Amino acid sequence: MMRLLGVLLLLPFGAAVAQPQAEGGPNVGEIFPRSASLKRGEVNVRSGPGTQYPIVWIYWRSGYPVALLARFDNYLKIRDFEGEEGWVHQAMVSKRVTALVATKEPLRLLKKPDANSRAVARLGAGVVVALNEPCADAWCDVTVVPNGDSGYVRAADLDVPTPDALQAAAE
Repeated sequence: MMRLLGVLLLLPFGAAVAQPQAEGGPNVGEIFPRSASLKRGEVNVRSGPGTQYPIVWIYWRSGYPVALLARFDNYLKIRDFEGEEGWVHQAMVSKRVTALVATKEPLRLLKKPDANSRAVARLGAGVVVALNEPCADAWCDVTVVPNGDSGYVRAADLDVPTPDALQAAAE
């Protein structure tokens, strides 16, 4: 009888531990959702938070922007631009906020935050850029991933993983 009582007392605790931590927990101060990016050129995305879960797809692009939705132990739940969600190990995720060029026509990377400024480069659709600081006055200071060209683009020409990404780049 005592053994059964002990098991019953542990069940509610075990159920609480198995839930993704939206805020707080061992990583106090984490806020979800938030923007991030993938660190490596090959990142396995799993159906659950652990190696016992099957790999559902693989990202092949370092710096790719994602939204972090939740944490469970050493795994983060992510969402991409197509709305696909899955779990990746925290070592595969960077705090660096990145975005994708969203224009169909080549986008001019400008030397200054001014439409009449000289172009530093032209960026095609889907190019990954890192946001160097929060965007100001509709302009974003960006660095092209991975070649390192820096300049300014309009915030409206970028796809970001979460609505607050343009304001939270430096945090």
